Amino acid sequence: VVIAPTGVGKSHFLVHAGAQALLQGKNVLHFTFELHERAVGVRYDSHLLGIDSLECIDRKQEIKDFYAANAEKLGKLRIKYLPTGTATVNTLRQFIDKLALDNFCPDLLVVDYAQIMRSTEKYELPRLELKKIFEELRSLAAELDLPIWTASQSNKEGADSDIITLANMAESYAQAHICDFVVGLGRPESQKATGYGTLFIAKNRNGIDGVSFKVKIDTARSRISMLSEEDVKNFSAEQMREEEEGKNFASRTWRELKNKKAVGDSEVEFRASRRLD
Repeated sequence: VVIAPTGVGKSHFLVHAGAQALLQGKNVLHFTFELHERAVGVRYDSHLLGIDSLECIDRKQEIKDFYAANAEKLGKLRIKYLPTGTATVNTLRQFIDKLALDNFCPDLLVVDYAQIMRSTEKYELPRLELKKIFEELRSLAAELDLPIWTASQSNKEGADSDIITLANMAESYAQAHICDFVVGLGRPESQKATGYGTLFIAKNRNGIDGVSFKVKIDTARSRISMLSEEDVKNFSAEQMREEEEGKNFASRTWRELKNKKAVGDSEVEFRASRRLD
């Protein structure tokens, strides 16, 4: 599961994971509960061809040629839209069974995203509902013997944090207990324009965790790329320069306002003295 605040790039991360599986010849089934199937498909096209999503409409033939030329290398992709708050794990299972009749067996399941699903049992408390949803997804993964990537909304404290940890999981911390691999994707407001963020491995049952990586989040192509040490140094230097420029701008603005106030006060005193005369 990937944890991230609103607008950071959870859906783009899930598309990146699915597209990379396709490049390895794996079949991917992508469930979307917010975006329409066509919009998600455009994101996959954009990632695989390395073109901006807004350009995909005008480059249809290029996209068709790419898939035709790489038909034997790429896995198959199926995208299914289900309205927000209506799908349960049983809904996903039924659709997977339906695809099996057409000889499509997924190697990876992408669920965008679990927090806006329903559990098969009704709970009054959201945290119990979420816990049950994640438990059912884990059972589905075990039943089908395949990995499932999904996303989780972070809490308010994570909105402007660079490092997103398990403590930033919204509503139910029990989600962290159930998942095998959890990453946090942080991108503070101050870094959104740059596209830089931090990927933090918050939990890993089969390897190292507690490490972070600086990443470039390209929302135009739904790509998440690791930065080299040189890129990180350049980014840090650029960040320090922007902060310094911001401080200088604030100081300059304050001085200008102070001068204007002083001029204004002097003019008021001058007019008052004229009236007294």
